[in-house]
Formats: sequence, C-alpha cells, structure tokens
Amino acid sequence: MEKVVISLGGSVVSSNAINMGFIKAFVTALEAMSSLTKCGIVVGGGSLARGYIEPLRSEGVNNYYLDRIGIKATRLNAELIVNLLNDVENVIPESIDEALMVWKNRKFVVMGGTIPGHTTDTVAMLLAEAYGIGEFINGTSVDGVYTEDPRTSKQSEKYERLTYTEALNLSLESYKNAGSNVFMDPISLLIARRANIKIHVIKGDLIENYENVLIKKKKTGTLIS
Repeated sequence: MEKVVISLGGSVVSSNAINMGFIKAFVTALEAMSSLTKCGIVVGGGSLARGYIEPLRSEGVNNYYLDRIGIKATRLNAELIVNLLNDVENVIPESIDEALMVWKNRKFVVMGGTIPGHTTDTVAMLLAEAYGIGEFINGTSVDGVYTEDPRTSKQSEKYERLTYTEALNLSLESYKNAGSNVFMDPISLLIARRANIKIHVIKGDLIENYENVLIKKKKTGTLIS
C-alpha cells in the first residue's frame, strides 16, 4: 500500500498514562515501510480530553465549548507523534487545507481535531478524501466492529466485513443508546461512502495489525467497503 490515512484513537496513545512504548514502536514501524509514500495520521483526544470535558459537562458547559477543549487535547496528543517522526513538518495543522499544504513535500502529516462537531474520524476521512487516498485505517481500542460492545457483552459477535450502508446503520443505532460503543461516527462513514474509501477497523495498539494491512495485505479486524 502506497498511501493511507490513519485515525489513531486517543485511548491508544494515552489511557491512564502516555503509552510511549507503543508510540515509539508505531513511529518506527511506519518509517520502516519503504513502500509507504504518503501517510496522514489524525490523533484522538482519549482520556486527556475526557479529563477536562467530563467535569465541565457536569457543570452545564455546552457541547460546542466542550468540543473546543477536546480539539486542544487531540492536538496535544498529536505532538507526541509529530515530535518523534522524520520526514514530517513539525507543526500540527489546524485545518485540512493547512494539512495538505504541509504534506506536499513530506511523507507524513500529523494532526488532531479541527472544528467543533467534527470527530477526529471525520477529520481523518476528510483528509483522505481531499488527498484522493482510498485506504483508511481506524486504530481503536477493540479489534473490529461488533454487534455489541465486546467489552461489556459476552454475546457480542465480530463482523468480518460490512458495506458502508450496514456500517452506517450500526453507527446510527449506537448513537441512540447512551454509553454504547460507537466504532466510527456517521459523518465519517458518509464521507467514506461518497468517496469510496476502504476502511480497516483494527485494534490500534498492536503494531502487527498495521503491518498486516499495509504490507502483508492480511485480513485484519473489520473491513468496511
């Protein structure tokens, strides 16, 4: 695979503490892939964002301002990646257009969120669409898409493959249920469908999963296409 955009879940980068071992291995693995010519990485906010958002939500702060806080957290997490990578501009773009500019002569671009209302999955999908990249990896805390949250339900079953419409219906259904696990937000899936971007949903803290998708072309996680 020559070009890819990776949406890296914030919980993969930092849960209770910064997962420096994973971050270093992730950077090393991507840099070692000689066939990979372009790679965009969009990092989520994870526990860092939640640590600020939840106390303020309980005080009645509305979602627009909570999103602004979350965006700052995603950009701080992105700094963990950008400062260890080679062949990347040492700047965190604040828009897709800015990302495209700094990506022109580099192998990598790293960013976080952009505007309130857009998850980092949506930002990553827009980045892939804007650059014309047809492959997308969503590195999450679970190893694919399930009928129910596998962390709380023993009856949950994993999907090996989904169409865009099936994935969209699952995502919309998850949004109806408070506290349920949403593997990707509906907007990102709508963008993927209109741009025909293939999505690999994988367990994001296992380096071999990225190698399986990018080099070995081995079935990993859930494929949405």
